[in-house]
Amino acid sequence: MTFLNSAILAGLFAVAVPVILHFLLKQKPKKLIFPALRLIEQRRRQNVRRLRLRHLWLMLLRMLVLAGLVFALARPSLPPANYGLSGVEIGTLLVVVSLAVGSYLWLIRRWKSQLTPFLWEARRASFRGWMTGGTLLALLLLVVLPYQQRIAAEITDPTPAKPLDLPVAGIFLFDSSLSMEYQQEGQTRLDVARRIAKDHLEDLPAASRIAVADTASDNPILFPPTMLAAQSRLDALETHSVSRPLDERLRDALRAHTEDRRRTLEELGSIPDERRKDRFVRRIYLFTDLSATAWRAGGSARLQADLDRLEGVNIYLIDVGVEQPQNASITDIILSRERVAVGGDLIVSAVVDSIGLPEETQTFELLLTNAQGASAKHGQAQVKLEPGSPARLEFPLLSGVTGPLLHGEVRYVGSDPLTIDNVRYFTASVTAPPKVLVVSSENSDARELLAALAPHDERNASQNKFDPVFTNANRLREADLSQYTTVCLVNVSRLADAEWYRLGKFVEDGGGLAIFLGSTDLDDLSYNRAQAQAFLPASLDSWQPQNEWNFQIKDRQHPLFWKFRQYESYGAFATMETDVWVGRFWKVQPAEGAGVIATYTNPDQSPAILERVHGRGRTVMVTTAVNLPDNYRQRWTNLPSPLGAPWLFVAFAEQLTEYVSRFTDTQHNYKAGETPSLPVEPQPLERQFLLREPQFKQRRVSVAPNDLSITIEEADALGHYELVATTNSPPLQGFSVNLPGNESNLTRMTEQQLNDLLGEGKYQLARTIDELKDEISTADLGQEVFPFVLMLLVTIFLGEHLVANRFYDVERRNHTWAPTGGQPTSTGTAATTASA
Repeated sequence: MTFLNSAILAGLFAVAVPVILHFLLKQKPKKLIFPALRLIEQRRRQNVRRLRLRHLWLMLLRMLVLAGLVFALARPSLPPANYGLSGVEIGTLLVVVSLAVGSYLWLIRRWKSQLTPFLWEARRASFRGWMTGGTLLALLLLVVLPYQQRIAAEITDPTPAKPLDLPVAGIFLFDSSLSMEYQQEGQTRLDVARRIAKDHLEDLPAASRIAVADTASDNPILFPPTMLAAQSRLDALETHSVSRPLDERLRDALRAHTEDRRRTLEELGSIPDERRKDRFVRRIYLFTDLSATAWRAGGSARLQADLDRLEGVNIYLIDVGVEQPQNASITDIILSRERVAVGGDLIVSAVVDSIGLPEETQTFELLLTNAQGASAKHGQAQVKLEPGSPARLEFPLLSGVTGPLLHGEVRYVGSDPLTIDNVRYFTASVTAPPKVLVVSSENSDARELLAALAPHDERNASQNKFDPVFTNANRLREADLSQYTTVCLVNVSRLADAEWYRLGKFVEDGGGLAIFLGSTDLDDLSYNRAQAQAFLPASLDSWQPQNEWNFQIKDRQHPLFWKFRQYESYGAFATMETDVWVGRFWKVQPAEGAGVIATYTNPDQSPAILERVHGRGRTVMVTTAVNLPDNYRQRWTNLPSPLGAPWLFVAFAEQLTEYVSRFTDTQHNYKAGETPSLPVEPQPLERQFLLREPQFKQRRVSVAPNDLSITIEEADALGHYELVATTNSPPLQGFSVNLPGNESNLTRMTEQQLNDLLGEGKYQLARTIDELKDEISTADLGQEVFPFVLMLLVTIFLGEHLVANRFYDVERRNHTWAPTGGQPTSTGTAATTASA
């Protein structure tokens, strides 16, 4: 125990005053003549003993009043610990006191009915003393002793008290994630944190130094030379879409203290090492809303190791968050594809969530950006949000889209305290329909595939999503493959090694190759030659005789089936697996590195669709036919025209062709912190482009010679971006940046999670500037017990007052006056020997 005003302890000498007064003012007993009655003499002796005991208690209470007053003024403090009674200790205390009081009242009532008044009063006085002593002993053994052992275990290594005027070397570390934009009473969480920090700056001792840091970057934490620099840094704080985990920045702050302490001790060069002392009190103030997503899971071991190595640094967590937040958020946008052919369709879906709001229907709008940069509404969707249960909503189909870029956003129609997640942006590129070269040995074999790739006639040709071109297998060597994104081989009997080589080079350079095996005339030796097996997904074994099997799709989330997932409400997968029959197929042996996408339901579960990546392109093989011969008996499958679902083959051909050509592989939507990469046409010289950013900003970016893509660094602002050649030229590429979805998760860290991360007892938690001052006082000086001492002093004073009143009341009652003569008489009470 330490004292903030230890000089006042000299006042303890005043405790001797009641003792001196007790002996100096003690009255001599008055001698009175009483009847020679044995009962009265016995009563007199009992009263004398009881009165002496009351005198002693009264003197002790008066001494305790003076001692308590001196202790309270000296402001004693104890090492930090949980000095409150635990639940078990409170329960034990109540049980012991209840048993003691109940037993006392029951026995006293029983004796009163059995004994004479004189014997009852004598036994009550004796039993009261024994009961009081027994109760105090039970409390000592069952409550006080366990309490003392628990407190002693908590106070394992008390920190020595520090002078109040010692300068502080502190680091103000701010959580600058976007969740700190949450508003309450017109202030963001960052505004509240900034105000508390500024108020605390004014209370710091002279010569203190404060460094201000945030989680927006991993820049080194340095102590500025003046407080004015810290004030300016506080004023410049703002939230950022990219934020490092708090535990990592906390470790950076600990390393900064270690380095600063080393420099401080080195400045004391003339003093021996063992006598050097740090002249600063070192602290880290962490201002955060306690959102769990701001911390990195699994980083507690390294952080606690750093805290153990640097024991002299006190950690203060200033909680500026809202205990019961309310928020509606858009956590993700899902596009049917991020690259669409001119005149094609686009489906926009959004994932929305809420916390703390009543369960009710919420409205969300879909807006598209026109050529002038203005947003126009293109539909809305409503969903009933249940807090903590994300919901997916789908907007009306966007058809006939035009380009070259389609920018849009989904916006929440309503208001809540966190507005940053009420809107989410998206971008899709709109390009000319990809050219597809369809190759077949027989013209009729490609009829169904050509119709599926271009289902609209010449009048509506702009609505076709592909531009297919047919050529016979005999004329494949004349085709310029570089003009096409995809080559489809439909029942091609055989190819020469030179053609296989050209196709392999085409795939290696990024093209897509689709092979359909639907004829018994295929030359398996040609397909199995080394030149072809360098990039084909499988080697041909033999075709299977007539039977009836079905397709079996185990992974419905495979990227190839993106169209089937769109049509799932129409039963696309079920139709493919039940209504489509396969009578014949080629049995194949998958190549090394190939993947099986779908199988048949035959006993061997033979591969039906296979894929293999080669260079920058891929090859997909379908081991059955995609044509319908006029002779029904020659048909291998009804896939091109399943009964009751003519749309199925169009969807199948569209998704397979886009997948194999990587048409939809281009990414246009990123989260803050990711590095966008946009494809560009390679050129032999370095080129300069202009990047238009949100909030009407722009900057120049360059592309190295012969590069196929451009990487955009530091694209952290939320919104739409466009890459243009000059200021007024149309955009060449574009993308959107959104905040990470977990920023909308306002779930707060619990006390147990903080203890697991930082270590129990290694940090103090405060919510206001007053709580912060109290926590600092406890950490630096120990836990003040002034309120407890003051409460104890009041209790003792009341006890003294009660004992004194009972004592003098008894003295008055035991002095009576005779009815005649005016001479006082005594009934044998303790007043005959009482002293003042």
